Amino acid sequence: MENILTYIIFTPVIAAIILGAIRADIRSLKIGAILSSVIVFFLTLYLSINFNPNEMMQFSRTLPWISSAGFSYHVGLDALSFVLLSIVTLLMPPLYIYMHTESRKGYWYNMMLLQTGVSGAILSLDLILFYLFWETMLLPIFIMIGKYGNSMHQYNAMKILLMTILGSMSMLFSILYLGHIYFETFGVWSFNLNDLSELSLSVTTTSWLAAGFLLAFAIKIPLLGFHTWMAPAYASSPTPAVIILSAIMAKLGAYGIWRFGYSLFEEVLIYYKPYIIFIAIIGMIYYAIKAVTEDNLRRMFAYASGSHLSLIALGVILSNSYAWSGSLYFIATHALASAGIFLMIGLTYKRFKTINISDLGGIAQRLPRFTFFFAFFALSIAGLPGTGGFVAELLIILGAFKHHFTIGILSATSVLLAMLYIFWMLQRTLFGSVNIYIKDTAADDLNSKELLMLTPLVIMLLLTGIAPSLFTPYIEPYILQSLDGITPLLTGIK
Repeated sequence: MENILTYIIFTPVIAAIILGAIRADIRSLKIGAILSSVIVFFLTLYLSINFNPNEMMQFSRTLPWISSAGFSYHVGLDALSFVLLSIVTLLMPPLYIYMHTESRKGYWYNMMLLQTGVSGAILSLDLILFYLFWETMLLPIFIMIGKYGNSMHQYNAMKILLMTILGSMSMLFSILYLGHIYFETFGVWSFNLNDLSELSLSVTTTSWLAAGFLLAFAIKIPLLGFHTWMAPAYASSPTPAVIILSAIMAKLGAYGIWRFGYSLFEEVLIYYKPYIIFIAIIGMIYYAIKAVTEDNLRRMFAYASGSHLSLIALGVILSNSYAWSGSLYFIATHALASAGIFLMIGLTYKRFKTINISDLGGIAQRLPRFTFFFAFFALSIAGLPGTGGFVAELLIILGAFKHHFTIGILSATSVLLAMLYIFWMLQRTLFGSVNIYIKDTAADDLNSKELLMLTPLVIMLLLTGIAPSLFTPYIEPYILQSLDGITPLLTGIK
């Protein structure tokens, strides 16, 4: 199926267009959205069966678009994009199950558009195409926060919009200038990643162009100093939107550094590696300390995600096999765990109309199934042994020790801090005396639909933790081949 990636990208938005054109009622809209996500799931399953880990780019499709300007429709799949695409595909059906009572049509249309934007950005190998899908992701998130959010949602929507546009404009300038340099060098326009990676640029030019990309990716992750939108946006977003932000869109920042940084600006990344390592480590510790001080569950896990995303960024920039394997594995396992915990926080609010830790307590005495799933996902965030997060964090820490002993110690410290704020939160939220919010609320335990939504995430986190050998063969050849390409540069910088 040479067009399978195209089908995966555009099935959700085509479904949305058809449903909108016929003015489907809310029930038909829900069925159409769920059906489109199921179709994409089976198409991705087909990819996994036919994916060859020993090859790099597969299922590629290139079509002319605006040839005179060098724009092309170029998509492809390798192990890096396969991991992220799998996460998007796995998470959309549970999100739709969570949304099953949602009757606002715009909610469903925005989610379908969001899936197309994210999938397109992951699979694009033309920089203009990538930019268009990158911007497509922003619009539905902005609408969902601004229209369907809570607690200063319009202000927070504008904040994330302005900061993301700042990063996007800087990246667009770098993309256009790269295309211009290619035209000046070869006499034709091209924005194809493979073509642009062959350019020979001066150190100054490369540094400025890399800064344009890195600003966009640093805001998306977000790295320390580019994070001011994060906690407010997480706190005011609807649950599906915050899951997309944490589990998927933030990972695209690390993906961007990996995909475009090491393809176009390897020397710059390697030269500035010590500074980026410093920012990532300070971010890991700062976010962890902030998480300890937060009373709001959404804000607490926003900072927890920031800490773990900084750990992923650290692994990406360390450029050794342990760190890269751990980062790619952590992209997947952290996405599953963060989706699970934010779903549980959403279910907490549905039952008790509060997500403030100080208002909760004693849930375990009334809701045993709820308690199990909440504790499991929270501990998975902290890297509970037996879950995928433990394997991923261990690999990154080993990679950090391989780079430098002090870096390894500081990386391990962030994991210990995570245990601190997670266990303290669980003690105050699930255990102890029954709070008045719990006592006076007639809340039911998890129902069959909620169990159907959450159980696959638990199974995947256990599988990735207990049997990582089922998954690592898919990523190890890519890691080794990619490192072979930058090893001479690493040696030269040293």
